[in-house]
Amino acid sequence: MKELEKDSATKWTEKNLPDLSGKTIIITGANSGTGFSATKFMSAKGATVIMACRNPQKAEKALLSIKSENPNAELDFIQLNLGDLASVKKFAEAFKEKYTSLDILINNAGVAQTPDLKTKDGFEMQMGINHLGHFALTSYLVERLASTKNSRIAVVGSMNGEQGKMYFDDLFFEGEYDAMSAYNQSKLATHLFAYELGKRFENVGMGVEVLAANPGFIKTNILKENAYTTRSFGFKLMFGIAEALIAMSPDQGSLPIMRAATDKTLKNGDFVSPMKAGGMRGLPKLVALTNPAYNDENAKRLWEMSEGLTGVKYAI
Repeated sequence: MKELEKDSATKWTEKNLPDLSGKTIIITGANSGTGFSATKFMSAKGATVIMACRNPQKAEKALLSIKSENPNAELDFIQLNLGDLASVKKFAEAFKEKYTSLDILINNAGVAQTPDLKTKDGFEMQMGINHLGHFALTSYLVERLASTKNSRIAVVGSMNGEQGKMYFDDLFFEGEYDAMSAYNQSKLATHLFAYELGKRFENVGMGVEVLAANPGFIKTNILKENAYTTRSFGFKLMFGIAEALIAMSPDQGSLPIMRAATDKTLKNGDFVSPMKAGGMRGLPKLVALTNPAYNDENAKRLWEMSEGLTGVKYAI
């Protein structure tokens, strides 16, 4: 990543969030980590935030936590399991029944370095949730986004996408599985998706902007033991040291995401990231990614494969 000199913001924090009254926002993975922080901050600015989460109990707990601090927060939970395409479609249908507009879609939820697990549809877990689930979700919401003036999509990528490689001939690592390579590939896929989607909207003059963000190295549960994986003693020791020395809070990690979603000095195709410690910490800056994220041939190939795998077809 390279910081761009044309960035007009020297210090962007949650205080720079605009008034979001009357805005409808979907945040995937809104019950924890950066998704929870973004939900908290954006609802405090008047937005109606739809919390798209897999676990109803955790979503309800998160919703009540925000409400306890901000009783006026406009929050709504609709269940979404990105590892199940039927759930993705059901979520979109439920949302469209209740809401006639969509100002901001934040594709935030994700998993990292899982063992060799499959989604309900048979996709490698990290590619299935981090990219393919969001690819399908976005397709179902294009109509609402297109009919809402000045709408925007914020895709949450990662600095790991910079090390990613697309294994098109073995997308799901059916041969020898490598958790880190699979994660890096899934995050490069999110970068390529944001790049290609933004171009397609622009080419048809639809007016929907697509930006991407790297939250940095955050103190969240994504790399800790969870429902999908356990960690070795060595990994937990090294991760614990790195987390103590470098990691930011989820509130800090939500800043690049919220800036990408709301800052009108930015435009379609921009990428926001912290720049200190190799993209792991710091305030959100406008950056340029390395060439793999802007590869037209790979972006188009991934798009076509994603449509085939998910069975969705974009009307752009």
